[in-house]
Amino acid sequence: MTEATIVAKLAAHIKSRGGYCIKHHGSAYSHAGTPDLLACLDGRFLALEVKRPGKSATRLQEVELARWLAAGAVAGVVTSVDDLEALLALDSSRRRR
Repeated sequence: MTEATIVAKLAAHIKSRGGYCIKHHGSAYSHAGTPDLLACLDGRFLALEVKRPGKSATRLQEVELARWLAAGAVAGVVTSVDDLEALLALDSSRRRR
């Protein structure tokens, strides 16, 4: 499965749950390391770096995700809708504490 296919499935899932998301396309004019998908779902901001299974984020992408997390976003590397749901569940459990 290509990364583009995974992005499309994630975006469709977020939208099906009433959320809003955009696909960030990196360029010479954008901030390096910005996550692939920026979204809002159930009042939570999501910063998602999308990868194919078995692939990992670059060091710069990890630093950017850490910055989003520190600012209060739900942020992480996802390879599927299941990964997204696990990330959201983890965030929910953190917020309950």
